[in-house]
Amino acid sequence: MNAGRVSRRLAGCMAVGLVALGIAPAVAQNRAEGKLAVAGQSVAITQVYAYATEGFFDRKKLDIVVLLCDAAVPAAAVRDVFARKALTDAGKLHCVRLVIDSDKQVINFEVRHDRFGSRQPGGGSTEHVFEARTFDGKTIAGRARTRSPQKSFDDVPYEYDITFSAVIEPKS
Repeated sequence: MNAGRVSRRLAGCMAVGLVALGIAPAVAQNRAEGKLAVAGQSVAITQVYAYATEGFFDRKKLDIVVLLCDAAVPAAAVRDVFARKALTDAGKLHCVRLVIDSDKQVINFEVRHDRFGSRQPGGGSTEHVFEARTFDGKTIAGRARTRSPQKSFDDVPYEYDITFSAVIEPKS
């Protein structure tokens, strides 16, 4: 009877271990390193999330949204700018969000930081660059940066330079 308990416990531990091994590589693949500087204040960007969405210019293709932040983002807020807004407005979260098309071009950007106040920079600009290292539909990796220091609508200076790698979550 004692041997049976030990076997069941050992089997349970092995199952948990195998699940952990399966999850660990996916989590380990998402990494970001770099900085976002706004009005002379730099924050370290350490988190990255990526997901596919319907193509803006070509609905038959997928665009990839990349969210680069200085803190973990709640799961419900990764795809929802309004859910992130309270965190960024309170200074608890600082992010760069890029929409990258199938040609590896940044077609839309948004920079969220409490120093911008109510007018966060965003839109389309060739000054926001993605240099792809991997872009295969499953993983996106490379460098995201501004070509030069930028200014918000209210003349708040900002720039970023971030290297990252992330598993692309499927379109929801």
